[in-house]
Amino acid sequence: MKSKVMIAAHFIFLLLFVSVQISAQITEGSLIRGSKDAVYLYESGKARWISSDNIFKLLGFDYKNVKKISDTQLNKLPKGWLIVRGFGNPVYIINYGTPLKVSDWNILMKLGFEKTNIRQVQEEKLKKIPQQPLLVKGSGAPIYLINGEKACWIQSEKILKAMGWDIKTAVAVSDDALNKFPKTQFLVRGGGDKVYLVDREKKFWISNAELFNRLGYDWNAVLTVSDAQLNKIPEGVPIK
Repeated sequence: MKSKVMIAAHFIFLLLFVSVQISAQITEGSLIRGSKDAVYLYESGKARWISSDNIFKLLGFDYKNVKKISDTQLNKLPKGWLIVRGFGNPVYIINYGTPLKVSDWNILMKLGFEKTNIRQVQEEKLKKIPQQPLLVKGSGAPIYLINGEKACWIQSEKILKAMGWDIKTAVAVSDDALNKFPKTQFLVRGGGDKVYLVDREKKFWISNAELFNRLGYDWNAVLTVSDAQLNKIPEGVPIK
């Protein structure tokens, strides 16, 4: 009986020892994973998902340095976003392997992100990874494009697909953060001068600048897209 108690106590000691060893592995800058393949960068008390092999290589990491921890421990870590920048002004929030372009620091701050956690990467490597504009969502279903200081509601998943954007890349933000951005219509232009209002699943040419201004639209909120993207959106009757 005594030997069984000693064995049990020894077993408990080993479990505690392993737990301490695992916990000790999580230091600032550590690369960690649980039982699944997803790898995280532990930085500033948060686990930041490195969501693709391309992003892993962009950051210059080595898979040999990834440490395995228990799923229980991983799940207890608060999750954070991975944010990078090249040599220019824009920064990029990484989600599902896609760099989502944030045009300036002010927008990043308004969305509730910290400027201190931005990693510098090689501009040449960053350009080789397909990018998207910044899509966000609050607690509700609508998806918004952050363009300049405005939030444009994308009313249809078909429009997202026509643009070549993936709905799952939309970054979840607080409703308070989202409400800091005035809402506006989704306005686009291709390589020409025509500006279109995208409403539901069609685009409508706004036939002149005076009408555009009279409707109360903001020229700074017009998103320039490729003609190939623009041509994938069915056209409705022009607004005159």
